[in-house]
Order: sequence, then structure tokens, then C-alpha cells
Amino acid sequence: MSVVRLSPQVQRIQASSPYIDIYTNAPTSPLRSRPSKQHAALILPHAHPEPKRWENPGGWGARHMNDKAPFNLWDAQERQYRSLTRDELQWVRTNFGDGGIQSSGWFMCIETTNPPQPVPLTVGCMPVMFTGIGEMQFEPIPRFPYPNPRVPDPCPAIHWPTMTFPTIEQNVALLTALQPIANVRAIFYMPHWTIVELEYGDGRVYEPKSLPGTVGGCTTLYHHAEAPFYDSMKNMTRARRVDPAQHSTADIGPMPQDDQNYFTQSSHLSPGCRLECGHGILGSQNEGTNAATSAGIKLRHFDGREVLTVAHHGFLISKEVYHPYAGEDKIGDVIDTRPELDIALVKLTSAAAGKFTNTCYFQAETPRILLEGSQIKQGSWSEVDGMSSGLVSLLTYGKVYLKPERPAGHPEIEFRRWEARSVDAIFGAVNNTICEGMCGAPIVRCETGGVGGFFHLSDGLNCFTAHLDDLVAEGWQLA
Repeated sequence: MSVVRLSPQVQRIQASSPYIDIYTNAPTSPLRSRPSKQHAALILPHAHPEPKRWENPGGWGARHMNDKAPFNLWDAQERQYRSLTRDELQWVRTNFGDGGIQSSGWFMCIETTNPPQPVPLTVGCMPVMFTGIGEMQFEPIPRFPYPNPRVPDPCPAIHWPTMTFPTIEQNVALLTALQPIANVRAIFYMPHWTIVELEYGDGRVYEPKSLPGTVGGCTTLYHHAEAPFYDSMKNMTRARRVDPAQHSTADIGPMPQDDQNYFTQSSHLSPGCRLECGHGILGSQNEGTNAATSAGIKLRHFDGREVLTVAHHGFLISKEVYHPYAGEDKIGDVIDTRPELDIALVKLTSAAAGKFTNTCYFQAETPRILLEGSQIKQGSWSEVDGMSSGLVSLLTYGKVYLKPERPAGHPEIEFRRWEARSVDAIFGAVNNTICEGMCGAPIVRCETGGVGGFFHLSDGLNCFTAHLDDLVAEGWQLA
């Protein structure tokens, strides 16, 4: 169920950047209107149908509601996007101008001085980004000269369908095959190639063209530097294009946050509400400081316990949880943490427990179930609605497995226990300040309502979301 925020200026942020504005002049508004006073009633028999933002958002080939292209570039049988025909290219130029048009194989980039109103998130069912002339967005790839197509594939028997993710077992087998020839600290599975991030500073030296250019039947590239590969994934030009603070015409002043008190002004609390931790202890270096993030979801354990998820890093100063500001309504206390997931578990007060519901998540898809990482498909779309952002769309295009850090002298953790994260492209008007406020908000799959993680690590263009397999294994599910 959708809910209209009591702070409408937050959602206005998403119309502030012309290069990502899906709202202006849209024949059908992407926003779903549902009067706040009606949220307590989950069944509204006379309500108008909510707008359908997507067709088939569960994988590659989804079509956004603003995508009016009279063609479909996704070849479901071959599992790949085809090139534009001459007539289709002419249609794109007629509708979007004469700037450069580039395809990486899984997304299209269109240069223009006059972005369309409204912006579609796909063109012909292919994800699309609009940017300025001369600002073509390319997929980041490492440039280290290690891969050699003549070096034999160390695991030729491993294979998975193109533009999908390998299984956990296939990832373990692939890392096991690489172990004798490379010291791997992370591995990225992208739509058309694999990126192996090598340990840096371990004394290992790799000669040019000394490592296999194909691993598991997939083109493989290598990153070897002190800074992790994801640090190189941010395109600063693109980041400025989608930053609301860079557009003076936005007329929104300082980045707003939804600081309305839903505890007292609404029938319910929900995911995406503003939370603050209590102030630091008197006399400490954190005295008078606190942090603001977004509420997660209410979980129920098989033994009957119920908790609210919040961003772990937002409650390091104090375990007290307030809405919307510290000193107003205390809604609970942190009783447990999962730092590796950036999740803290909150025991709600009886009043807050009675008011919190997962059935309303502002404009985002309603959360329905917790997902394991294996249930998150490459090419699928999801939504997040943080207290600082309003509705933002995400496209899952990569998966990364990270070697957990271990103290010197301790045995390394087996490959099966490496930390798994989804890599999502952010389609929304955001900057660092906005992303900080989004932390803790659930990321919900558009097709299923599955919660695949919580907004956490982001560079403004991509976000990296820890998988929730451990929570599911512990016996937690949506309340």
C-alpha cells in the first residue's frame, strides 16, 4: 500500500534534476495517492487502481511506465539486448535529440542538452541514462594488463547463463580454481564479464598477461590497487547531473527531510520514517551529537519475538531510538546488532509496536518477504523510499563477494562464508547528504515485494547492499 508523505517537499527532490526527472509532464503520475487518514484501512474497495510503474520488473527486459518506444530491444531467447535498427535509431533521435548514443550491452546512454519530460528509465525495455553532450557514461572496467586469452580457463566445466549470477556453489568452485594462481580479495559478477580484485600489498607480483582472460567461461578482468574497485565506479560528471543541489531551479533550499511525526499525526509508523538516536553521553566527545536515518522493517522471529531493523551505524552513539527527533517520541531501544549487515535490531515500545506496520511504505513497493541473495535476479528493479529522498529506483546489475577481514595469524574464512552484496545502479536525484538519510530503508523488489537488503553503502550512483541470508537462517521473517 502506498502512502503520501506529510512532507511533500521531500518527494519534490526527485523532480529537481532534469536528467532523472520521471515526473514532469508525465501522462500518468508515477506517484500513488492515498490519503494518510485511510492508511489504517488496508482494503479500500472504491479506491482507483494505483499506477503501474513497471512491466516485468523481475529481470532484464523490464519496461518503465514512461518508456513509449514502439520496440523491445531485449531478446529473451538469446538473453541479450540487440542493437537498434536504423528505424529504431531514427525514433530515438527524433524523440531524444541528436547527441551521442552508446550501449554497453546492458544499458543505453543518451547525450542531450534537452532531456525528455518525463524521463523514461528504459528505452525499448533497455535501462537508459541521459546525460549532457560530451558526458557519455561508460561502464567502469579495470585497466590492469594481467588477462591473457591464451592462458587456459582454470575451471572450464563451470558455466552459468549469460546475464545472470552464478550460484553460491559455482562461485566457490571458481574461487577455488583461482586460489593457486591469484590471491583474491573480492570478485564482481557483472552482466558481461567478471572482475577479480587482487589482494594488494601481499608481496605477490603478477606479470602482464599472466592470468587467465576467461574464467568459468566468462571474460575476466583484474583490479590490483590499494583502493577497492568500487571506488573507481563513480562517475563525477554523472553524479553532478543527478545532484539536486547542483540545480538552482529546484527551489528546494537546503536538502529537506521528512521530519513529520507519524506517531502522533498518523494512524501508523512505517518503513522510511525518520529516526534519530539519542544524544551522546554527557561529558563524552559525542555529547550533544546524534544521527538521523530511515526506519527499516518489523521482523518476527519463529519464537514470537518482534523487532524493528535500523541502520547499525546510525545508533553507535546511543541505543535509544526516537521518531522523528531525539527528545520527541522514543519508540524503542537497540537490543542486538549485525554490524556486517549494517543492521541493528530494536525492541519497540508497546505503543510503537502497535503502530508500526510493514503494509505501508510511502511510495515504494510494499515489503512482503525477506529474500536470500540467491533470489535476487540480475536485471531486476527495486525501490527505496527514504526520509531524505522520496521514491528512488534501483537496478541490480552486479554481485560482489568480499573476503572478510581477519586478524593477522588467524585462518582465512572459507569461500562459502565470504560477504555477498548486490551492486545496484541508482536511478534518482541523490547526493551524499540524501544517501546518508536513506540508510536503513528497505530495498524492495518491484515484482515480488521481496526485501533483498537495506540501503547502506553508496557513492550516489551505485549502492552496495549486504544479503540477508543470515537473518533468514536465524528464523526472522516479516512481521
